Amino acid sequence: MHDLHELDIIRHLTEQAVAEARQQGIFETLTLRFPSEAVLYFKPDLEKIDDLQRLKALHRAAILADTPEDFQKALAENGN
Repeated sequence: MHDLHELDIIRHLTEQAVAEARQQGIFETLTLRFPSEAVLYFKPDLEKIDDLQRLKALHRAAILADTPEDFQKALAENGN
């Protein structure tokens, strides 16, 4: 049986893995939509975000953005 500390560690690692997957999904979406080196600019900022709801909103923004600048605006509006 796991103690509470072990469960907290497992939960944290799971949330971290989900956040990393969402970050990668956002970056992949941006790369496919805007095939230029400009999207590399977003990667460091995305890697700092671990809030899953914020990442979900940013993924939607990446899908809906017409330009990299549109995504930059969404990134700034979402607290970065």
